[in-house]
Order: sequence, then structure tokens, then C-alpha cells
Amino acid sequence: MSAQCKPVIWNRNKLIYNAVLVAAVAIYILTFVRLVPMLLPPGTDVDYNVRRMNAFGTCAFLMLTFILCIGPMARLDKRWLPLLYNRRHFGVLTCIVAIIHASYVMGW
Repeated sequence: MSAQCKPVIWNRNKLIYNAVLVAAVAIYILTFVRLVPMLLPPGTDVDYNVRRMNAFGTCAFLMLTFILCIGPMARLDKRWLPLLYNRRHFGVLTCIVAIIHASYVMGW
């Protein structure tokens, strides 16, 4: 262990990783909110607020599931190591999505 505190070094790979994560979350949320009314049976009316809560809730659940799978996958195959290295960024984004979901639920 070292006694030094080193700042986080933002490199190109981390910025691209974060941009891909944010884009994937945005695409998932928008797709979920737009597709759910089309996939429901006719006559079923789901409020926009409920769709938004469901979108953020399922996104947070899927993100958490994937985060928990990264460790075992990295042990099985070395190609998952970059995701393991940046897993903290994924976790922070998952926490943000879960907090947004909780705020919509509490506001509803």
C-alpha cells in the first residue's frame, strides 16, 4: 500500500467508456418510453409517469445485473478486463439512474 493520494487520471478510453454508457442509458430509456405503448394490448392505457418510472427502474436493474456479471466474466475471458477496470464508472451511473427512478416514484 502506498501513502500517496493520486488523482484520477481521465484518459481517452475513460471518456469514450462514459460516453458509450450514457448514450446506452439514454437510448434504453427513450426506446422503453416510446415502445411500451405500442407493445401493450389495445385499450391498455399506461400513464407517461408510470412508463418513465418503469424505464428507469428496469434500466437500473439491468445495469446492476451486468455490473455483478463483469467480475466473473473477466475471470473467464481477458476481453472483459477493460470493463472490470472501469466498473466504478458503471456503478456511479447505475446509482444515478436508481436515484432518478426513486425520485419519480416518490413524486408520483
